[in-house]
Amino acid sequence: MTNNTSMKQQINWNFWIPAIMFFLLLIIEDQAFGTYYSSWLYGLVLIMVGILYSVRYKLYQPALVICLIGLTVWHYFLATHFETNIYMLQLLGINISISPEDNPFSMFTWIINVIVLSILMAVTYPVLDKAFKLEKYARRIFKTAARTVYSATNGFTSRPYSAGHAEFTREQIIGFTHYLSGKIIVFPVYRENGIYLTFSMRRSPLSIHDPSEISYVNFDYEGKITVHISAKDYNRYKEELSFDQLCESMSDVFKRFLNYYINNQESRINLELKN
Repeated sequence: MTNNTSMKQQINWNFWIPAIMFFLLLIIEDQAFGTYYSSWLYGLVLIMVGILYSVRYKLYQPALVICLIGLTVWHYFLATHFETNIYMLQLLGINISISPEDNPFSMFTWIINVIVLSILMAVTYPVLDKAFKLEKYARRIFKTAARTVYSATNGFTSRPYSAGHAEFTREQIIGFTHYLSGKIIVFPVYRENGIYLTFSMRRSPLSIHDPSEISYVNFDYEGKITVHISAKDYNRYKEELSFDQLCESMSDVFKRFLNYYINNQESRINLELKN
C-alpha cells in the first residue's frame, strides 16, 4: 500500500498570520523609510485571494468580502496618509498633482466603508464558514479513502462507479445524512430514489446545480451505492492512483461511517477523519 497519497499544495488562507506579518512589515517600513508600500501589497494580496476563492468555489461571497477587506485597507491609508501615498507614487515615477484638500477619502468615508463591510461579513459569514468547512472535510475524506489505495497507471474515468450494496433502512440513511450534513462533513442532495452525499476539494457543493458536477457517494433507498469522483478532485493527488480502487475505498469509508452511525458510535467518524 502506498503512503504517498498527499495532496498537491494549494493556498490555505489564514487571515491572522498574514495580518500579523503585515503589521510587523508595516512598522518596519514606516520607521525605516516613512512609506507604506506594504499596505498596497497587503490590500492587493487580499483582493487576489478573494478572486481566487470565488473562482475555485464558484461562489461570489469570497470575492465580495475578502476583496472589500483589501479595499478597506487601502481606504484607511488613503484617508490617513494621503500625501505620503502621493509621494510614494512619485517615487515610482507616477506624477500625480492632487492637493490634500482635494482628497476624496476621509475617516468619515472609511467608517462608512467599515460599516458596510461589517454588514456584508455578517450576512455572508454562514456561507463562507460552511464552504471552508466543507472543503476541509473533503480533503480529510479523500485522504482517508486514499490510505488503502495502491499507486497504479489506470487513472481517471468520468463514469460513476458501482460499489455494491449495503444493509440499511430508509430512516437510517436519512438520519445518517442529517448527522453528516449537521457536522458540515458533506452537503446532501435529496432525490426521489436516494441521497447524494456531495463533497469536493475544489468547487463548493454550495454552488452546484447537479451532484455530477463534483464528487459524491450515492445511497439509493434499495441499498445500492454509487461513487463518483470528479476529475478536479482526482487531480489533487500528487501521484496517479487506481481510480477503481479509490472509488471502492471511498465506498468503504462511507459504509464504515454508516455502520458507526447505526451502532451509535458517531464520534468515531470525526475521530477517524481527524486522524
